Amino acid sequence: MKINAFYPMLFVFTALASCTGYSEIKGNDDTTTKGMITVSCDESLKPLIEAEQMVFEQLYPNAKINITYCSEAEAVQLMLKDSARMAIITRELTTEETEILKKSHISHARYHKLGYDAIAFILNQANQDTFFSLAQVKSLLSGEFGSWHQINKKNTLGKIQLVFDNPSSGAVRFLQDSVLGGKKLGNTSFALKSNPEVIKYIQENKNAIGIIGVSWISDKDDSLVSYFLNTIKVAEIQPALLRVAGITNKPIQGNIALKQYPYWRKIIVASRELREGLGTGFASFMESEPGQKIILKGGLVPYRSSIRTIEINKNQNLK
Repeated sequence: MKINAFYPMLFVFTALASCTGYSEIKGNDDTTTKGMITVSCDESLKPLIEAEQMVFEQLYPNAKINITYCSEAEAVQLMLKDSARMAIITRELTTEETEILKKSHISHARYHKLGYDAIAFILNQANQDTFFSLAQVKSLLSGEFGSWHQINKKNTLGKIQLVFDNPSSGAVRFLQDSVLGGKKLGNTSFALKSNPEVIKYIQENKNAIGIIGVSWISDKDDSLVSYFLNTIKVAEIQPALLRVAGITNKPIQGNIALKQYPYWRKIIVASRELREGLGTGFASFMESEPGQKIILKGGLVPYRSSIRTIEINKNQNLK
């Protein structure tokens, strides 16, 4: 995600801050705007959080956020083991995970609500089947559908390959819970190591379906995102509400905001920080108006702002 002239006022404040650089502060000596900490983050959210980090560190040059990008499960474990001050993920902690925190004399995690993203299904450019019903998605995930012929009798692409970023990713957990009722993905699926690897695989394999975080393809002003979108197709999914003629139901900002796209999810921070330290400062920045504008600019849905959707009638005669 690029940060450009959309945020000129953010950088004015940088000149007011000290230019001496950050210093590593151990123990409880970091503040909301000073020090160095480690944060873990679901890799599917990387483009968004990189943009938030860049602006925060420009505003506060005495602060350094070291971010470990990994699977959702790994991000949570790093936070529970105190190897990360907080985890940026798409769910709250389970009862079992909260019990681990209690052993460290932390009664519960502190949550910061940032916004909403979604899980996108991407296809090779050669694939003409770009709309799936909810029932078809379930059959694809369970492995019941193993051939494109079962989706469309005219489709000759052969066996279906369902590709995702990591066996312990948040996307896999979300789909298993919300679509498959806790059951595992079928034997047509396999994992790579990251969202960019999934995109590359889809670019090179006509019969594959990729599962990625929409953060990787949501910022239309980012040149890398533009390249991705020019080399793949994004599937449309049967809407959660009544489908409107002429309006696609892809995982775009308006559809996520209205929960019209069914596979939306929350973006939250789970923190073990008990005081007002740098973790709180960074999370509070992402919750603030500047941080929420970064989410909006990145094509996702901020928690504290509304999204306007405008329907354009292309057949209307203009006077």
